Amino acid sequence: MRKPRIRHLWLFTLLADFAAVAAAYYTTFLLRFHSDSGGHFFTTVNRLLDVRENGVLGGELRDFYAFSAPRIIVFITVTVCVLYALRDLYPGRRFMKPRQQALDVIAANLVALALFYAYFYLSRNVFHPRSIFATVMFFNVVYTLWFRRMRDRLLGFLRNSLGADRHPAILIGAGDGADHVHSLIEVLHPHGTDEAAWVRPSAQEPFEALLRRVDEAARAHDADTLIAADGSFSVAQIMRLLELSGRLGASAKVLSHHLDALATNARVPADSVHGVPLVHFSAPGEIAGKGLRRAVWTAAAAAMLIALAPLLALLALLVRLGSRGPAFFVQERIGVNRQPFRMFKMRTMYDRAAEQQAQVEEFNESGTGLFKIRKDPRVTPVGRFLRRFSLDELPQLLNVVRGEMTLVGPRPLPRRDFENYYEEWHYARHEGMPGLTCLWQVSGRSDLDFHNMCLLDIYYLRNQGWILDLKIILRTLLAVLFAKGAY
Repeated sequence: MRKPRIRHLWLFTLLADFAAVAAAYYTTFLLRFHSDSGGHFFTTVNRLLDVRENGVLGGELRDFYAFSAPRIIVFITVTVCVLYALRDLYPGRRFMKPRQQALDVIAANLVALALFYAYFYLSRNVFHPRSIFATVMFFNVVYTLWFRRMRDRLLGFLRNSLGADRHPAILIGAGDGADHVHSLIEVLHPHGTDEAAWVRPSAQEPFEALLRRVDEAARAHDADTLIAADGSFSVAQIMRLLELSGRLGASAKVLSHHLDALATNARVPADSVHGVPLVHFSAPGEIAGKGLRRAVWTAAAAAMLIALAPLLALLALLVRLGSRGPAFFVQERIGVNRQPFRMFKMRTMYDRAAEQQAQVEEFNESGTGLFKIRKDPRVTPVGRFLRRFSLDELPQLLNVVRGEMTLVGPRPLPRRDFENYYEEWHYARHEGMPGLTCLWQVSGRSDLDFHNMCLLDIYYLRNQGWILDLKIILRTLLAVLFAKGAY
């Protein structure tokens, strides 16, 4: 009989973090209002910091923090948990090696405290003694690390004593990398992972035969993870294994130098085995809320389009004054499921620049599959400025509102680039809605070639979610501000 498996491991961590905030809040409350020594401590700290309670009586302050406890605890929990998520403190089963969490927890709580203080300063709020929030965040660090350790012990008891939440995995490959991963699973059993079978490739065996053996082993053991750890696998073969894991409804982990761009350029958090990234790809069933995220991003795009209307009008005027031709450029792009649509941009090239495409093909700097020139002679002075800060992309908010794009997703390419794909796996980037920004754009954009762009797109489609979208949006703002990789 199959033992129960925990599908959403992060919920246990989130519950522990909520309990930590509640414990920190009430510990601070008891020290401040129900302990003579604690009261003297807070009074001394407030005097040292020259912070006054603005005439608020101790009893009134105590009653406020007593009755407002649920609201404040939820507010603090949401703030710190979002910061935890941005620092990858809810990884689920993404990592196989143990990770040090203390520094990330401390950093997140310091940022949260800075945000609270900034809010108090900007809102001129003098009711809340600053020492109370500082003390809450201090205790929250202590309780968070403690409760997370208790969570690990509870999960360890469920797995080791009751046999629950065990996850059969199929190890695929040969060589030092596969040996190391085998030892890692055998010693640590990370997150309840067990090696159900080790499928080693043979020297003369066709890759299709290896795939069949992996498929049979995964189905026989009801495995929910495939781990490819063989340096000889090509990118195309890795993509076939990812495709198989998708059909099986299993997650995948890939140990390969071919994925270096994910760890170095995209800064994707991953384990490292002797300097080689071990990258996690979630199971299709783990991607939840796609419809809700798309609806939220569509609403956000509509709001941004209204708010930025004056800026768009000004940019349109500058484009018209800078060169002859229309202010907006409409081009056919290839979107989800390889379907074409009309994408809007601010015009950045001289009129009829498309007719000169053949003349500049020899200067392409991005290789096959993508056309980019660092100093394209067809770009106008105004267009160069717009491209530098990605302002030419703002009209695509209309495509998002029309349902042809979303805020975060693989960038849609022109038909010229689409027809120059040179490997079958490249087309997998069209299995999701195209986006206004993507992992490629915040990882160097034009400094990365088409091959690595496709790798980043496929990683995003297999690991997409609220937090990854938010991280990409925040990094996009920084990339636009500093014009990183744009030309």
